[in-house]
Amino acid sequence: MELIIHVDGGARGNPGPAGAGVVIRDQEGNRIHEAGYFLGQQTNNAAEYEALIRALQRALLVQPQALTVYSDSELLVRQITGEYQVRSPRLADLHRQVQLLLIKVPRWMVRHVPRETNAQADRLANLAMDQQRDVIVYDAAGLPGSGVSPSSGAPEAESPPAAEAAAGDQLEAPHRGRPAVRVTVSTPPRAGACPAGGFEATAFTIHSRLPAGLCVHAAHAILPTVLAMMNTDPNEFSAIPTMTVRCPHAGCNAVFQLSAVRGSNGSDR
Repeated sequence: MELIIHVDGGARGNPGPAGAGVVIRDQEGNRIHEAGYFLGQQTNNAAEYEALIRALQRALLVQPQALTVYSDSELLVRQITGEYQVRSPRLADLHRQVQLLLIKVPRWMVRHVPRETNAQADRLANLAMDQQRDVIVYDAAGLPGSGVSPSSGAPEAESPPAAEAAAGDQLEAPHRGRPAVRVTVSTPPRAGACPAGGFEATAFTIHSRLPAGLCVHAAHAILPTVLAMMNTDPNEFSAIPTMTVRCPHAGCNAVFQLSAVRGSNGSDR
């Protein structure tokens, strides 16, 4: 199944009372889920991320094969696609939650659209702010939220794995087949900006250890996605899309592309 998703988030006061609007339909236009979620006190940008998290949580309940997400937030779209860095610690946490949800979908796209094209999601976000509560307008399963627990606070998103391990610490592979992740350095660290002196390799493979020379900032950014990929069901491992991760260290600008190594999990798929 392919799903079409529209999301929008906003806050009155920035930060202030915030809401998220979610509209999910299948490729034929049939409604799956329409809801507004009250988020409590949030910034506009955090509300945009919360809307996407809520949408992905609901969409994953039907195990889609593909997703196309539309948002009128240029910042959200460009950060998810790797064009912009995520500098805010709060948004960085939400960004990791989104990545952990997206790797469970075989194919996905996130696209920017004008605000007028996103009117229904905007209306639902404002409805939640007006009523200061979650408002489930429609759900195909016939149950409020269908597994998405209404909340006036942060969504019940999957917590990212611990990412405090420094470069060189052992990273135990959770599957017997020892799944491996190939990391390509698409943009190297800016000269003189890496506290570890830079990383000369243009690509490396992670099995159970991080390569020597990788700075703690890059390791901290890469580990949550690597662990999430390695914890994916073996039959779905090879279908994980390539993920983009940026080093969060100020001025570094290094960009890494993470992809599953086919057959490394003990499966030929």
